[in-house]
Amino acid sequence: MTYEEKLQKVVLKLKEERELTRKGHKTKVVFNDQSFTKVRIREVCKVLLKLQDDEKAVTILDALQPLETVPTEQIINPTDTDDYEFVEEITVEIDEKFDQWYETYLIREKSKPENLEWFNILKILDICSDINQQLQITKNTTLLIPSFPYPYLGRFLELFPTDNIGTRKIYQQHRIEAAQYLQKEGIASEVSYKDASGFGYGNIAITINIVKFNDFFVKINQEFEKRKPQPNKIEENDLKLHTELDGQKTEEKNDDEEMYRIIYTKQRQVLMNNAQISKPDFNSENDLVFSFLYDNPNRRITREEIEKAIGDKLTKTLHKIVENLGFEGDTKEVFFSVSKDAIEFRNPITKKDLEEMKKPLIKLVKGGGKLIIPH
Repeated sequence: MTYEEKLQKVVLKLKEERELTRKGHKTKVVFNDQSFTKVRIREVCKVLLKLQDDEKAVTILDALQPLETVPTEQIINPTDTDDYEFVEEITVEIDEKFDQWYETYLIREKSKPENLEWFNILKILDICSDINQQLQITKNTTLLIPSFPYPYLGRFLELFPTDNIGTRKIYQQHRIEAAQYLQKEGIASEVSYKDASGFGYGNIAITINIVKFNDFFVKINQEFEKRKPQPNKIEENDLKLHTELDGQKTEEKNDDEEMYRIIYTKQRQVLMNNAQISKPDFNSENDLVFSFLYDNPNRRITREEIEKAIGDKLTKTLHKIVENLGFEGDTKEVFFSVSKDAIEFRNPITKKDLEEMKKPLIKLVKGGGKLIIPH
């Protein structure tokens, strides 16, 4: 049984006895080998001594030993010598100080790796992995960790399932919260946010206690490995069934059949039917605007709404941004309706859409040549 497990059992008995005490009165609790803690009395004594000296949560009144174990002319209080080998019974007193300590204890217990929820484990392990990597290179305990790392490696897709302005901000907040957790646990002594960019994707400055971090990093990794979901195995018959259904869907053509679809990857590739038409710079105006449009297709969006979403004024016209994204000629007409003050991004494009727009195919002009993508 670990110290933490022994502590839990001793604290539970103290709490139960405290609940039976009238308000405003102190509580005396007696421990012996029949205390139903399943912890031997000499181990209970050691736990109580730490609660008294280190936590200031209890007061040890006495620890009784049989007289035959100690010379009558020199009876030693075992609390003075840390010798509990022959103790049969120990009595402690608790009051409001214990009540206050117990609240702190509960919060501390909830924040331990073994008690964290799965999503919080991912947030904390994500930032700790970056810290560990930088410690290996910088050999310095004061580090700058990106609040939004780019390129995103897809370490935990639950934290960052899709790439748009909203999910970037949420993921950034996850990482800041994880750094603040390390500070509250005493693993980091200083945590602050430093924004060197114009769109709020700065760095987290963090100073690490290397000894505590090493121990914690091992524990959080162990907890992750213990609880991570095992991949489901797809049976051969199920795979065959899915293949047949996919084949049937391919054969079912109608007016709602999807002809063209734009995909915006986490690597910022703008793909039309898997053909790349552009790749805007990370966190640029083109990137931020298209991330928002991509997440809000098939509706009219004003310039003002876009500026509010990205947190800054646009420096270019909406027409220019669309062209910078590689949408020219037919592609621009098919996927966008643009004016000075508003824009609509249509995605995906169906067979019926093309017929209504009288567009038999899309000609993609890129790099001086023409790539014709048939439908």
